Amino acid sequence: MSHLKNHVLAWLILTSFIIAQPKICGRIGIGYSTPDYKSFAEGSFPSLGTMESMMFNFTASYQFYQNARVGFSQWTASTSDKYSGSDFSRSFNYRSIYIETFFFPMKQFEMNFTIGPLINSGSIQLTTSDSDDVWGELLTEFENANVDISTTAEMTTLFFGITSSVGLRYYFRPNMGFEAQIGFMENYYDKSNWTFQDESVTGPDIKIKDLPLYSFGLVYGI
Repeated sequence: MSHLKNHVLAWLILTSFIIAQPKICGRIGIGYSTPDYKSFAEGSFPSLGTMESMMFNFTASYQFYQNARVGFSQWTASTSDKYSGSDFSRSFNYRSIYIETFFFPMKQFEMNFTIGPLINSGSIQLTTSDSDDVWGELLTEFENANVDISTTAEMTTLFFGITSSVGLRYYFRPNMGFEAQIGFMENYYDKSNWTFQDESVTGPDIKIKDLPLYSFGLVYGI
């Protein structure tokens, strides 16, 4: 009988912890991947460094079933530097609407599996100085002289993919925890699918089709 009581007590403790899990969770984290920016490795583009493979992540999820969540996640990788003396920046955003299932192998530890489609975007911006434009003429009318006018132009792309991961979450408080995940992103990037000032152009040759993804983050629930 004592063994039965002990099993019942352990089950109640674990069940109460699971029930106490927050319905809405947010996650802020960082990740690491291995993109191959072929075109950017040549010429006068900014040199690639460790931060080029770092991505910042924000995730929000809602628990709609006892062991399942639906959520939105965004990963951002960006850098800025000089290109031929002008301000240059590039960024890639990977966005996912995902389904996540989870279970508790032991108290306070959660194992989860995530899968979902990706809707991604890329951006390249270049800011140059141009004193011969309408703004320059207008400022001269107001008796302004030698004013540098900055002109920013941007080329963008949109592409799709799929992502999946497995993770381990440790709750050090009922509504807070640390989480580590390992997974992949499969992106269907096409360098001919860029636009610049409403015209189709060819973009950089980059290899991001099969990307491993390692991440770590802080989870907070309400």
